[in-house]
Formats: sequence, structure tokens, C-alpha cells
Amino acid sequence: MKERKYVIFILLCVAASLQAQNSVKPFDEFWVTGMNKFDGVFPVYVAEKEVYLEIPEKYIGREIEVNGQIDRGFDLLNRPVDGLGVVRIVSPDKATICFQKPFYAERILDETSAYQSSFSLSNVQPAGKSYPVVTYSKERGAVIRITEHLMDGDDWFSYNNYGFIRSLVPELSEVTKIHPFEEGVSLTIRRYHGAESERYMFSSSTVILPDGSMPLEVTCVIRLLPRKRDRIRLADYRIPYQTLRFKDYSQDPYCMAEDSLILRWDMSKTLTFYVDTLFPKEYFQAVKEGVSAWNTAFRKAGIHDALQVKYANKKIIPAEQRAFISYDLKMPGIKSDLTHHPRTGEILSCRLNIGHGFLKGRLDDYLLSCGASDPRILADRYSKEVEKELLQNEITEEIGHLLGLRGSLSESSCGTTLKVGDDDCLAVYFGYHPFKGCENCYDEREQLRQWIDHHLPDRIRLFRSSEEEKLDTGFSKDYAIRISDLQTVVSRLDKIVYKGKKGDRGSSLNDIYRKAIRLYGSYLVEIAKAVGSSQPAEIQHQAMLDLDTYLFHPAKKMECAYVKENLLEVRNHILYPELVKLFKQLLSVKTISALRLQALRSDRKAYDDIDFFQDLYEGLFNGFDPSSAVTYEQMDMQLICLETWLDMIQEDAKHNGMAKRLKDELYHLCGRLEKLSTTHPQVEVRDMYILLVERMSQYFHVVS
Repeated sequence: MKERKYVIFILLCVAASLQAQNSVKPFDEFWVTGMNKFDGVFPVYVAEKEVYLEIPEKYIGREIEVNGQIDRGFDLLNRPVDGLGVVRIVSPDKATICFQKPFYAERILDETSAYQSSFSLSNVQPAGKSYPVVTYSKERGAVIRITEHLMDGDDWFSYNNYGFIRSLVPELSEVTKIHPFEEGVSLTIRRYHGAESERYMFSSSTVILPDGSMPLEVTCVIRLLPRKRDRIRLADYRIPYQTLRFKDYSQDPYCMAEDSLILRWDMSKTLTFYVDTLFPKEYFQAVKEGVSAWNTAFRKAGIHDALQVKYANKKIIPAEQRAFISYDLKMPGIKSDLTHHPRTGEILSCRLNIGHGFLKGRLDDYLLSCGASDPRILADRYSKEVEKELLQNEITEEIGHLLGLRGSLSESSCGTTLKVGDDDCLAVYFGYHPFKGCENCYDEREQLRQWIDHHLPDRIRLFRSSEEEKLDTGFSKDYAIRISDLQTVVSRLDKIVYKGKKGDRGSSLNDIYRKAIRLYGSYLVEIAKAVGSSQPAEIQHQAMLDLDTYLFHPAKKMECAYVKENLLEVRNHILYPELVKLFKQLLSVKTISALRLQALRSDRKAYDDIDFFQDLYEGLFNGFDPSSAVTYEQMDMQLICLETWLDMIQEDAKHNGMAKRLKDELYHLCGRLEKLSTTHPQVEVRDMYILLVERMSQYFHVVS
């Protein structure tokens, strides 16, 4: 009986296979009058609106990359989209082609491992997306129908992350261009989507179609990947690369090992960055130098002429290029993207989209941070020289990310271009130097480890996070200088922005002043972070003195004539939330605990919580001296400090010891202010201290 069932099952499978094969048309029946063929690596057939792709027999088992790009539309230009990515072409039977996406989270990197066979059998790969074979060409290539994947599908390329693009109107979609190239074929499709009329009604660059739809041009690229030996490079935690994590079963005979490999380009040939023809020629040199700056690092890694920059011509299709730099008037900043092979980590392509609008914001930032030391930006807020310099620096930093690196470059000082420094060169050497004589990636890693031990004997990371940097170098002493420079710029802000011309004086100055106050607040918070840190007592004490100098009793204020007349409310609205952050930093359980512990652990005089409160009272409350005048700004800060103090006690009630320390100090403060509320010569100050005492008394009454 069982044998009979088995035979029936086999017969059914055979019948199904024969039926599927019977569905494959002869080529003569497939070819119709008016059909066009585009020869190439992957020939394309078009009949009216139907589009077919031929998979030559010799490419079965090969890998391809399927990706897309928005060429234009909806204020987008040369924007990458989510694509199908890297797939393997398989043919389970004569009637089917599959695009298989293998699973690489678990691997055996050692090809000679005795466990290779058992691992392969236990890790069955998914079949992937299947496509019925319509016919076979005279060259025995399998022809599949791809119309819906181009016209209305989103499995080959998807732009769902652009939320403002509405639903598709598939009946209007059409293929406008088919371009075979050396590595594959690109297909440009004009799709129509429902338009959000409010968004585009007043746009001079966009036309509203009568049916309420908008065109979007997308190019889909099908690229044959070269057949070559996998050349992966295993990561090292000390070198800052973007990585792919996986589980390797060949490093330990008894269990799997967590490992990772780096993302990098195959630099066996020069990587050319093509620059959009729309890119203004006056900025081209800045872009070229920003990219070429990395050639210094590649030369030290043994690779010459690694990166080139060329202007694209009209014959070059952006979507086909490995590296392309676009210029987008509508985009407010700079955005970079890269695609990589999921098995090898090889970077296959990248895009750098530069929005013209980023320059204004960068110029304003530069004015506020470097204006005191760079006369170019003081003389001309829109200095072309500074503009190109900033663009070049931005390009250099972004190219580092597109080369697979993570972390940041060495900072450039005001008025200088960003350099690819020694650390950057070491990182590129690690990722790209061709180590010879290595049989596998494990041998190569051993060589790399020896190299790292030689160049980094203290076994530290090349690039550390900002927090790690602060822990090592401690309190950044230049924040006080930055505030002083910022005050200098703000005091001249109306003259810099206005320059005697009415124009948009108010709005422009308002915008940049808001940014200045936020920057000022962030500097103050950074200074406050020194308190309770691992820094010496004198540095922590100096931080409190700096807060006194630049906040509690500033010799110069963050204002100019126009600000004083028109924007004081704006200043307070922006600054006060920053002051809340500052006092939360100073009065946190973490800070107070650190101050108390440092005093206990130190064999010399440390900066403790008693010193801190004394400095706080000296600056914020004038040491409780009744003869010292108190400004309205200072009274506002006292109120913010008290409210934050009460909030911190309640939030940190679970930390009984520290909460009690804050509460005891609050009693002390209440007593001192209660006395001043009757003795201080300023009526408004007495009224303020009565208010503060009442607020504290209410809290004591509630908790008692």
C-alpha cells in the first residue's frame, strides 16, 4: 500500500513538471510582430507594454545585483531606493527561474573544514522569488516576464521610506528607456503616483496633472556580478569599520563563534566618482579635492590612484555607476548611502546626495563657532571661499563613511581644510592593504593583529566615541574660549547679517540668534559635565568659575543692539530649557555621588560636594552677600535652579543617601534665603526670595 502511494506521488510530481514544461512556448510563438530586442548581457524583449528579460544559460548559478534609483520627481533627484539586492540565479526545473537570496548569518569560513558537508545539509537556503519561463531563446536563454515588477511591483525596488509619495497609478506606468551596458542592463520607468496637492500647488518646478497624479522616473539596474574568489577581511574592534556580524562554525570544534567582517571596496581597479552635470562648476574643485584627500591614505596602503573624480556627461546614466555624486536644490543637507554584498561585505555602489540648502546652515554654524577668528566670514556671511572649504570638508568626511569607515576624522580648525590624518591612514591600511601569502582570512587576520600590535601597542581604538574621548582627555578647556568667541560674534550679529540693507533683517537675524543661544546653552552644559568627573579638583573648580564668568555674572552678554531691542523674549524662551539641562547635570545623583566618592578615595584634597555647593552659592546667589546686586537674569536662574532641584530630589528619592544629601542642602539654602528676604536692599530680590522660601516650605510640608 505504501509503495503504491509512493508511486502515485512520483507520478503526480512528474505530471506537474511536464505540465509546467508544456507551458513554455516555442520561441517562434513568443516572437510577435513589432517586438523589439535589446541585446546585451541580459537581453530584453519589449512588445507593446510587456517587458521580458532573458537569462542566458551560462549565467545560471551566477549572482546578480538588482537595485533601483529615483531619477527625478517629487522634488527628488538621483535618490537610492531599497532594492532586491544581491541574488543568485537558480533554475530548479526547465520551467522556472528563481532569484535566491542566501542566508549568511551562519557560516563555515574554512572551506577545508570537516564540518562543511554537514553544515551545508543542515542549512537549506530559501528558494527565493520564482519566475515562470515564458520561452527559451535560440541561444537557449530562459526568458521571463518582468512587466509587473517594473510597472507596479515593489519587490525589485521600493521607495516606501519616502512617505509623501502616494499610491501608485499602475495603468499609467511605462518603460521609457532600456540601456544595455557592460555589466548588465538598466530600465527606466515612468511611474505615476497620487499627488498631495497641498504640497505641490505652489511649486514652480512641478506640474499638477489633470487626474491628480504626478510622474516619478525610476531606473532599475540588473547587474551581473563578477565571478571571483571571496575576499573577506575579518574585523578588529580596535579599527573603526562598518561590519557584518555572523556565526562561524569553523573556529571552534565544539561550538560556534561570534565574528564580523568589514565593509570595503574591491580596489583592484580605480573607483571613479562621477559628479552630476547639474553640479555647479564653481564647486567641482572642492568636491574633487574632498574625494581625492583619501588618496594619501590609499598610497600608504600600497594602492595608487585609488579614487578619481570626473564630471558625468549626458551619455552616463547615474543609476549604472558604482559611485555617483548628485546635486539637489531641494534637499536641505547631505546624505550618503551604500550597498554591499551580504556575504563578502564588498561595497558594490554608493551615492552621495548634496543639497544646496546645506551650505546656508553650515555657514551660519561656522560663523558662530569660528567667526571670532576668521575675518572672511565676518566680512561676508556668504563667503564663497569659506563655502567651498566647508563643502570640501563635508565631502572628505562623507567619503570616509562610503569607504566603509565609521567614526570621525580629526577635527579641522577654523579656516583650514580637513586633512586625512595618521589615524585615518592606519584605518585604510587595515582595510585595504593587500596582504600576500595568506591562505585564508584567518591567516590574514593573524598578520593584521601583528600589525596592530606593532602600531597600536597600548591596544586602544583608533577612533573613540566622544564620551570615551572625554573620559581620557577630561574636561575640554576650550569651551570657555568658545563661549567668549560666540559672545564676540553675537555682539556684532546685527552688523554682520544686516549690513545696512533692510531685506529680511529680522527673520535672518532671528534664525541665527536662536541657533547661537542653543549653541551657548550646549557649551554651558559641556562645562558643567566637568563637575563630578574624574578630572583633578582644580579643573572641576575652574568649571564652576567658568559658569560664574559666562552665565551667573557675565561680563559680556549674548546680545547686540537689535537683539536687545527685539529678541530678549526669544533668548529666554530658548535658553531656559538649556539651563534646566545644566542644573540637572549639576544636581543629579550621579554628580553628587561622584563628588562624595572622590573625596573618600583621594589621598589628596579632592573636589567634593561641599566645595561644589559653596561654588554654586558663590556664583548663583552671590555668596549670600546682601550688599551684592542681583540681576533679573540671575533671579530667573535661581528660580530654574530651585525647581530643578526639587524635581531631582523627587526623581531620585529611591537613592536615599543622595536624595537626603540634596534635601539637607535645601534646608540650608532655605535658611539663608529666608534671612535675605528681609535684609536685602533690593525690593524685587526680597520678593523673589520670599517666593523661593515659600516654594521650599511647601515641599517640606508635603514630605513631612
